[in-house]
Amino acid sequence: MGGSARPPCRESPIRSVLYSSSSRFSLCNSEFSTAKAVGFFLDPFDEWLHDEARDGEPLWLFGHSLGGYLAGKYVMRVHERSSQVEMPNIEKCVLASPVGFQPLPKVNERMPTSDLPAAMRLVDALWSSNFTPQSLVRMMGSSRGKSSVKKALRGRIPHLNDQSTDLLSDYLYHITVAPASGEYAMNSLLEPYASAQGAGVFAREHIGEGEIAKAIRQNLHRSPLKSILTCFGDHDWMRSGHEASARAEMESISSMGIRSKFDIVSNAGHHLYLDNEPELTRLILEG
Repeated sequence: MGGSARPPCRESPIRSVLYSSSSRFSLCNSEFSTAKAVGFFLDPFDEWLHDEARDGEPLWLFGHSLGGYLAGKYVMRVHERSSQVEMPNIEKCVLASPVGFQPLPKVNERMPTSDLPAAMRLVDALWSSNFTPQSLVRMMGSSRGKSSVKKALRGRIPHLNDQSTDLLSDYLYHITVAPASGEYAMNSLLEPYASAQGAGVFAREHIGEGEIAKAIRQNLHRSPLKSILTCFGDHDWMRSGHEASARAEMESISSMGIRSKFDIVSNAGHHLYLDNEPELTRLILEG
């Protein structure tokens, strides 16, 4: 984000049939494993942490949405390593409105693509082709792209004042149209499904049903982790699908003696860090 590095997609791009070989638009091959997609994000973070956190200073790891999923994956990764490998001094982990706690629906529960409404079939086709929202904004051009990002921002976070909306939408537009990178890992990490109970986005490798607890238990005796907090907004679209699994996971971790808590941030949606920053900050400091 922002001034951070943008490594290129690790797989060779596949040109969309909609454009010529000289087109600046491309779809990246998403046929790499979930493990490789997770590594795309966590390997550089691991290297940076190793270089920057050598003094043993306690660290607080915070991740939101997909970042929350990846933060959970990182906690699992460092606890699954050999006891000969030094563990980063992460003493607190906060998973804010994370995806990934709910396991994939069983095959017999999934609605066939042919039964989906037309709009959802289009989403499924675009997702399967790894056509990202960022690709769409790039196709719109500068003027239309900026206005679309601003409109989407106002719809998601309507309480921002005009100045904040202008600044944030400008920032979001420019990081969206920057050279593509991690966005191409999305459909190797996540998968949308619809069932009779509704539609949702699921992690291909979930972090619920005791997965985080099982990883921590492998090196519990030398773990620096003192607390872990998972929270959602009270009207967070991610909450309904993941709350039960997240609560159960926190209870499993708590049974090992690590302070673990599940909480709901009031008056907040998915972007709870903007919707109710004071309450989220209090929960983090108390957790």
